Amino acid sequence: MEIWFVSALAGALFAGLSNFYFKQAATRNYNAELFTLYGSLISVPLVLLFLYMFSQPLFVHQWVLGLVFVGGFIAATTNIFKVHALRFIDSTIYFPLFKLLAPAIAIVVGVVFFSESFTYVEWFGLILGLIVPLLLITKVESTRQNNLLLGLVLVLVTGVASATTASLNKLATEEGVLFVTILFWTNFGVVFGSIILAIYKKGTSKLLELIKTETSVGLILAGGLRSTLVTVALGFMLYAFAHGGTLAVVQTVHSMYILIPIVLSIIFYNEHWNLQKAVAVILSVAALALLG
Repeated sequence: MEIWFVSALAGALFAGLSNFYFKQAATRNYNAELFTLYGSLISVPLVLLFLYMFSQPLFVHQWVLGLVFVGGFIAATTNIFKVHALRFIDSTIYFPLFKLLAPAIAIVVGVVFFSESFTYVEWFGLILGLIVPLLLITKVESTRQNNLLLGLVLVLVTGVASATTASLNKLATEEGVLFVTILFWTNFGVVFGSIILAIYKKGTSKLLELIKTETSVGLILAGGLRSTLVTVALGFMLYAFAHGGTLAVVQTVHSMYILIPIVLSIIFYNEHWNLQKAVAVILSVAALALLG
C-alpha cells in the first residue's frame, strides 16, 4: 500500500471525527459563526508548530498561495453552512449526499484540468454513487426532517465548496508548493474568512455582543477540537496530494469519513435509522471502492 494512500486514509479518519462536532454544534444550537471563528483561531498555534517543525518558506508562488488562501476562505463558508444544514436534515441524509457530491465534482475537475483518467469500473462506480442518494430521499423523510429542501440546497452548496477547496489545494501541490506551506495559507484563509463572514452577517457590534452572550466553554472546546482534528486531516490530505495521489482518488478516499459522524450521530443522538438507509450507505461504500 503506497504512502499517499495510507495518508489519505488517515486524513479520512481525522476528518470523520472532526465532522461529528458539526452535529454537536447543531444539536446544542451553538452559533455557527462563533463555532467556526473560535475553531479557526485555536488551530493557528498547531499550524505554526508544523511550520516550525518543517521549517518551510511561506512566500513562494504567490499567485498559487493566493488561490490557497481563497480556498481557506471558502472552507470557512463550508463550515458555517454545515452547521446550518445539520439543523434542517439528519446526519444520515446530509453526509451520504455530501460525500458523493464532492468526489463527483472532484473527478470532473481531475479529468478536465489535471488530465486524470479512469477505467470502466471506476466510471460505473461514479454513476452508482450518483444514483444511490435517491434511496435517502422519500416522502417520509420530507416530514421527518425539519426542512428537507433547504437542507438539500445546503448539501449542494457545501459539496461544491468542498470540491473547490480540494481542487485549489491539488493545484498548489502540482505547482511545487510544500504541503506545510499550503496548510498555513489555507488556515489563514479560514481564520480571515471566519472573521469577515461573522462581521458581514452579524455586524461588528452584534458580533461583539454575541461573543459576550453566546460564548461558552462547550462551544470553545467543541470548536477547538473540531478545528484541531480537521487541521490534522488536511495535513494528511495535502501530504497525499504531494506524494502522488490524484485529486479524484484522494478526495474519494477522504469522503469515506462520513461513515464516522453518521454512526456517532445514531449512537449519541438517536437519529432515525432503517434498512433503506443502511443499504444506501453500504452501496455508497461500494461506489467509493469502485472509484478508488
